[in-house]
Amino acid sequence: MTKLIEIKYDYEGKFINRINRYVGEVLINGEVELVHVHDPGRLKELLYEGNIVYIRKASNPDRKTKYDMIAAKKQDEIVLINSAFHRKINEAILENSNINPIGKIDSYRAEVKYNKSRLDFLIQKDGKQIWLETKGCTLSIGDTAYFPDAPTERGRRHLLELIDIVEQGEDGMVYINVLTNAEYFSPNYETDINFYNTFYEALDKGVKIFPILCKYENQTISYVKILKIKDKIIEKN
Repeated sequence: MTKLIEIKYDYEGKFINRINRYVGEVLINGEVELVHVHDPGRLKELLYEGNIVYIRKASNPDRKTKYDMIAAKKQDEIVLINSAFHRKINEAILENSNINPIGKIDSYRAEVKYNKSRLDFLIQKDGKQIWLETKGCTLSIGDTAYFPDAPTERGRRHLLELIDIVEQGEDGMVYINVLTNAEYFSPNYETDINFYNTFYEALDKGVKIFPILCKYENQTISYVKILKIKDKIIEKN
């Protein structure tokens, strides 16, 4: 494994309830506290009553929620569920040519506008531009990781933008940070059929997609390996 970044937490708590998409109740040191959930996914396999979660105190004391959700327990692993760290994780990957799927790069810029979207990175490498979008994946069943765990029209739009980029003669890529133990990756046809079909269309059109297994332990996120993408086996319209 290769260390990427440290992600500290302050408390271990027990999850009680998700009030809405961004706020949950957690029992911390015997008190029920409101905690900010910085992940738009459903996270049903991680955020359920009684599960152990890992919490950090917010730096702004005047904020409505005084705590941030960092991670959740899943069997023998701890799964990062705070998407605020995704950019730093991918910057660490881009800056390390030994683990970056495309090797050494010259430079990159974050949050670059393309048509109706802002893609995560625009990379310069050997005189070429490479557009990169990143996603975080927390759902696994058996030996396979699945994304998304909730319908994502935005995610599908990003794939369509990358297809357009490739058709215009430039390079488009996706890094999927797989944050839970898995050996394979698949788009989730049960959750979002349109994303599922567009994912394989993007691969067919030349968009390069790399599911990157990352492990969170000892309050550090590390690179493990690139997972194999499962073949498309179900045609859905």
